[in-house]
Amino acid sequence: MLTPTKGPSSTALSAAARSIMNSPLLESPKAKSGVAMASAMALHFAGYELARGSNMALFTSSSLGFGSSSGGYYPLAMACASPLSMFLLLSYTRQLDRKGPRRALRSTTLLCISALTISGIAMATMQHNELLGNIKILSLPISQIIVWASFVFQNSYAHLLYAQQWSFLGSIFTPTEAGKYYSYVAGLSSIVSMIAGTSVSRLVEWIGLGGLLGLAAASLTATLLLADWAYSTAEKHGFDPSREIQKQKKSKTQSKLQDEKQSQPTSQSTDASTEEKPNKTLLHQIREGISLFRRVPTLGALFFETLCFQSLSTILSTCFVMELNSSVPNDNERASWTGNLYATSNGLSTIFQFFLLPVLTQRMEPKHLWRLMPLLPLICGMVRMIPSLFPGALVSSSSSALYLVAISLLTAKTMDYSLRNVLAELVYVPLDFESRYVGKEIIAVFANRFGKSGMALILSGLNFIRGGSSGGGLSGLALAISFGWWGSALSLSSLIPSKQEAERMVAERDRKED
Repeated sequence: MLTPTKGPSSTALSAAARSIMNSPLLESPKAKSGVAMASAMALHFAGYELARGSNMALFTSSSLGFGSSSGGYYPLAMACASPLSMFLLLSYTRQLDRKGPRRALRSTTLLCISALTISGIAMATMQHNELLGNIKILSLPISQIIVWASFVFQNSYAHLLYAQQWSFLGSIFTPTEAGKYYSYVAGLSSIVSMIAGTSVSRLVEWIGLGGLLGLAAASLTATLLLADWAYSTAEKHGFDPSREIQKQKKSKTQSKLQDEKQSQPTSQSTDASTEEKPNKTLLHQIREGISLFRRVPTLGALFFETLCFQSLSTILSTCFVMELNSSVPNDNERASWTGNLYATSNGLSTIFQFFLLPVLTQRMEPKHLWRLMPLLPLICGMVRMIPSLFPGALVSSSSSALYLVAISLLTAKTMDYSLRNVLAELVYVPLDFESRYVGKEIIAVFANRFGKSGMALILSGLNFIRGGSSGGGLSGLALAISFGWWGSALSLSSLIPSKQEAERMVAERDRKED
């Protein structure tokens, strides 16, 4: 049983909690609903940290996973996450169209809970029965197949859920409220994720790697209950995000009925409302997505920025996995290393979100923050090039190489968790329902996964060409992608409205709903 310690993190959390609880906004049902969804998101990320630590250790395990070959299999596994993400995205859009955002979130969360539970039971069983894990299917041990499937799913589901949770918050808050409270929402997730990440090393000794997956499923169960309550409160008090799309559909139906009254019998025209919800084909969904991105250029710019960042993240993650596998042979120690790395990232993100980001978002335009954000990872990329240009200048051992890669990954992840996620959510707030729920999911699921998978395929090709060693040249590739990310952020910033323009857009949208 972990007990909280008194320190900077707990002090920051207490101060932020008092600030939020004393706010008049929390007296409203909207605030309570927002706090519930923010808590649901935090527990989702806690479960994700547990699942990530477990799956990373299992993937690189010499007994159940791919052992010394994990560096070559890792990019291929990341590439396989893209098709699964596409399947999850298509399933979500159909659920959203047929049943609305609340039931879509409920269904996708239940799917993730089931998958994590099954993976946890399977891993625990094979850890206690090595003979069962060595049974071969298609010349591969069944343990590697299950580890592969669990790893791929873990890298596919996170964006699917948290994008829906952010969509809810972006629908109930104004741009001013979002700029004021989003940093605290993200900070809560960072604190809970940090606690979960640092707990991995202790929990894995008590419940094992399979138990971590089961605990992740339990955390998602709490997420499901809180998120459902948030939607229930929104529906009860009249700020349900689905009102906007319902009124749009009603308007289209009435327009269609009026047109058909002039050309069809009344008995046929009364069925027009049921024709608004056909079973959409894959081609139809793709066409709708393309049409949406053409109508809203900001989505296209954010899509490209996401591709660039996720490509950079994949390169750094691959380098980290390769160095970690060669420097730390013990499975549990690797799980602890991964957990501590991401816990450190979440801890730094927490400090940034509670102390710096609220000031920055109040005093600076989001477009200016977009332009500055990629600079620190870009500098780290330049530092990583020094050993390649001047051999022996910085790296003298495998341990030093591991720390150098870890710092680069830590910097990128900290920027992502603390600043990039919040800035991206602020972009969506003034947009319409379809952009906030459908466009966001396309970017969160497809762009994130396609960026990772596309780069993973390139790394797999390099691994094949180099005969199993894809480490050479990755520092230069990472630096080039860093420049590409900066350029995409500059392009996106030119399309982001000012704070006053965003408020005006939301006010006009609300008037149309009324």
